[in-house]
Amino acid sequence: MEIRNDWDDGFDPKEPLMEYPRMNLQRDSYHNLNGLWQYQITERRADPDPSAWKPIHVPFALGTQLCGSEENLPVGKALWYRKQFAYQPGSSHTWIHFEAVDMECMVFVNGMEVGTHKGGYTSFGFDISQYVSYQNSLMLRVVDDSDCGAFSYGKQKVEHGGMWYTPTAGIWGTVWLEDVPKHSVSDIKITPDFDHSCVHVSLAGDFDQALVTVASNGHVVHSGITNDKTYTAPIRDMHPWTVDDPFLYDLYVQTEDDFVRSYFGMRKFSVMNDSRGNPRFALNNQVIFLSGLLDQGYTPDGGYTYRTEQSMIQEIRNVKELGFNLLRKHMKVESRRYYYLCDRLGMLIMQDMPCGGFDHYDLWTMGILPNMGFRCLKDTKKSAFTRNSPVFKENYRQELFEVLDRLYSFTCICSWVPFNEGWGQFDSARITEEIREYDGTRLIDSASGWHDQGCGDFYSLHNYFFPYRQKKDRHHRICLLSEFGGYSHVVQGHNRMKKEYGYRKYEDQAELNKAVFELYEKDILPNISQGLAGCIYTQLSDVEDECNGLWTQDRKVLKIDAAKMRRINDRMKRRGSK
Repeated sequence: MEIRNDWDDGFDPKEPLMEYPRMNLQRDSYHNLNGLWQYQITERRADPDPSAWKPIHVPFALGTQLCGSEENLPVGKALWYRKQFAYQPGSSHTWIHFEAVDMECMVFVNGMEVGTHKGGYTSFGFDISQYVSYQNSLMLRVVDDSDCGAFSYGKQKVEHGGMWYTPTAGIWGTVWLEDVPKHSVSDIKITPDFDHSCVHVSLAGDFDQALVTVASNGHVVHSGITNDKTYTAPIRDMHPWTVDDPFLYDLYVQTEDDFVRSYFGMRKFSVMNDSRGNPRFALNNQVIFLSGLLDQGYTPDGGYTYRTEQSMIQEIRNVKELGFNLLRKHMKVESRRYYYLCDRLGMLIMQDMPCGGFDHYDLWTMGILPNMGFRCLKDTKKSAFTRNSPVFKENYRQELFEVLDRLYSFTCICSWVPFNEGWGQFDSARITEEIREYDGTRLIDSASGWHDQGCGDFYSLHNYFFPYRQKKDRHHRICLLSEFGGYSHVVQGHNRMKKEYGYRKYEDQAELNKAVFELYEKDILPNISQGLAGCIYTQLSDVEDECNGLWTQDRKVLKIDAAKMRRINDRMKRRGSK
């Protein structure tokens, strides 16, 4: 079985990641601003020094190898960006878009402030029509206090090590321009209705009428007009989207003077009982066993950002080649282009909300007590999980629903994960219902790991230190081992480890293989008949000190036997689909 690991395909630092970023709302007008920019770090309230600019490659965050600088942004300082660009404005509105900027930023065009944004995991944009001209100066002021601030930061930590990683700052997603007509579509929400063989399309924008067209393999299957920005299109002879056959329909929307392209897959996520009465995950009304990998979303040289589209495609394909059908995006939100590739290639995604914006990590509550059996502390107490400030809670809610809104139309995302292991957890039952009200098409893993409040669709457990024995959930939810394994093995020359971190350490690769496959044989396979509906191994790749990946950090070495892993996954899927 071939597992390719060449991450150098097509990388051009002068023109990185030039592909269109927003595939669920595409226009022909597109001007990519990635490439060589300038930056400098100043005191928090200082203006940039005209003589202090240094080169940086966008969209790679400061603190990564591919950005071209060895600096990091200290807490309390400001990061400035500058880019000169030529543009020919037309009669339409000109918008500037940022796929991601970590963490708070203020944007200036030709010396004028055009907008601000807070939060490092969602895209945003501004209408700059009144500011843009033929020759332009774009400037950003960025503030990022990492885990010392009030916003989500995922696994970044100033005092990093172990399972916490080096912080990055600034632009880490594509920057681009587009011309938008007056009567334009500003947003599309696509909801497939599998049981009724139709798709619901919800539009936003300044227009009176829209023509909605659905096509399959270049052939129109339905077309109709809406005057109220909602439309339901029947899908005759429906072709379902599955992991093995990720078929996508094309969607076109035309208004008075706008034309946009989108796509969707016909799929349904639900809970179904197996022949023994155990609740299981179902795709398109068919029970399937979820076998996944925990994916931190860190790349060897670009931090949060993959170096090329090919590297994204290659990683997804490699995971599928091992027989996995799921990635849990852990404490990280990917670029919109990444989810499109998962839609296209057939990879299910469990999507975490990145942690952050809480007072501190309480090891006793969030780590020690759960492994002593105290796993259900109430999260309505003010100080239970250290997110005490009303500002921190409001920031979490705002960021959470921005993430839900940004990712709503992607086919591959099967579940939302609002909280993990009690990290800043609060009012999870209420938040779970709010997510359900916003999006009733996906399942919810309300509290992954522990401190479960009896809500959501999963009885979600983490187990690293003890033999696993499946127990029935008194709330009759899907039983998911959402983290396990974490076996560490260091392959010299293929990571940036300072002090090895892992739950069990193996000096020999053969011993690692033996341990991993024994874990599946003894802890996973026997428990499937007892109701275990899925498992997620920790983890896809090494990240800094955390050397418990199936791949090394540079993705050059796969540590386990690929053919044997594929056979194990095939056996789990067969047992779990009965």
